[in-house]
Amino acid sequence: MPPFIRLAAPAIAFIAFLSPVQAFPQDGLFYQGFTCPVDGFVPGGERTASLSFPTLCLFEQCCDLSNPVNVRDMDQIFLYDGACTAEGSAFDARLLVGESSNDGIVVVLNNNAYTYTRCEP
Repeated sequence: MPPFIRLAAPAIAFIAFLSPVQAFPQDGLFYQGFTCPVDGFVPGGERTASLSFPTLCLFEQCCDLSNPVNVRDMDQIFLYDGACTAEGSAFDARLLVGESSNDGIVVVLNNNAYTYTRCEP
C-alpha cells in the first residue's frame, strides 16, 4: 500500500464517521408547524420536539438515534434506528429525520410525517 493512502486512510475514515452528525440539524427546541407560537414556546407540549443529538424527543416519546443511512439524492435526510420509549414502554422504530427548509426538522415516525420549526437554539 502506498504511504499516501496509508496516511490518508485514518483521515478519510474520521471524515466519513463525522459526516452524518455534521449534516444533522443542530440541537434545539422545535414547534410543529411553520412558525413558533406568538405567546412563547413551552417545552414538552403536545406539538413540541427537542433534539440533543443523538436523542430526539417528540411530545411524550424519546428516541436514541443510531445507524444513520443517508437517503439517496437527499443530502440532509437520514434514516435512523431508534431505541424509543413512550409512556413507560420501550420499542424500536425506524425514523426518517432531516433538515426542513424553514430552519427546522422533518420527522417521519410510525407512518406519520411532522415538520417542526426551530424556536430556541
